[in-house]
Amino acid sequence: MKRLGNTDQMVPVIGQGTGIGGALARSAQYGEKQRDALRLGIELGMTFIDTAEEYGGGAAEEMIGEVIRGIRKRVCVATKFSPEHSDYKGVLNAAEGSLRRLQTDYIDVYQIHWPHPTIPISETVRAMEQLVKDGKVRYLGVGNVSLKACTEIKKLLSVSSIVSIELEYNLFDRSIEDDILPFCEQNGITLIAYSPLNRGAIADSQEKLELLENIAVKYKKTGAQVALNWLVSHNAVVAIPKAESLIHIKENAAATDFKLSEEDYKKINAVFTTQCVYGAPKRIRVVENKQLQTYYSLTEARENKLGFCPSPADLAEKIKGEERIRPLRVIKTTDRSGQYDYDLIEGRIRYWALVIAYGWEKDVPIYVCSE
Repeated sequence: MKRLGNTDQMVPVIGQGTGIGGALARSAQYGEKQRDALRLGIELGMTFIDTAEEYGGGAAEEMIGEVIRGIRKRVCVATKFSPEHSDYKGVLNAAEGSLRRLQTDYIDVYQIHWPHPTIPISETVRAMEQLVKDGKVRYLGVGNVSLKACTEIKKLLSVSSIVSIELEYNLFDRSIEDDILPFCEQNGITLIAYSPLNRGAIADSQEKLELLENIAVKYKKTGAQVALNWLVSHNAVVAIPKAESLIHIKENAAATDFKLSEEDYKKINAVFTTQCVYGAPKRIRVVENKQLQTYYSLTEARENKLGFCPSPADLAEKIKGEERIRPLRVIKTTDRSGQYDYDLIEGRIRYWALVIAYGWEKDVPIYVCSE
């Protein structure tokens, strides 16, 4: 267990995530399989549950409300409001919706899911603090923010404080160690690591996978358990892996009943270093994906007829003011025309925002993933 920020609330170092990221979040399905997994996780001590109004269009919150009925005080529930609800009334109304779906009269941690680039953050923060004053929210958190935004939000809060920052953190993407993680450690803020197992791709090379597996054998564990253990060994970090398999739920729950030796910790630390490289957007192909609603041309992105919030154009304005741009994820292209070097696999709205902000020629940060 770890303290949640500077509060008296204790949370398990391994909690439970309930969402699917990106364009598939709203279409996610939640049935008895997901309910059984959540129940088992709670019984095994993973009582910190993270969700959002966006997941399944509210279905994830409804599922959680059913599962925690009668055991509300045993769990700590964190949920998030969507960017389009970042204005004052929007935040208040979104919270009421989450309370109703969760079948509770308070939310433990209420978080900004993604900041809205055109709505003043001061307005968003004012609404969140009102919810604390009204007793509908206990603690406040933020997600998917830059260090600059974290610092600004921290200064704006008058009667509350940030207890948590939720960001992607795993052995593949360790970029937050440069700024956000030290900020959390210095300010007594909990870092909630989502996608802690990198959506199942815990290692991006055979060498790295073998290292994890060899270490795992020593502790009679799995490579995934070693990866989670390494992650939460950082004092400020708790992890929220998402799992639907009962086997994986049990595996996650047992990921911290051993302690990595200093030698093994250092081996992992030395080998798992993903280098950010740079490439021009014109050399990155946006591959058609029938499962995703997305854009395949700059014109489509500018028009934003699919209604993404923030829109690529709004996000472009925000990106211009950031000191660090989150890398896109790509793989080496399958295209044989010679026109492209990479295929885009993650960060489609961000890709178009970068094109709008800087054009086709300016190199942008990328992570090159294995297939």
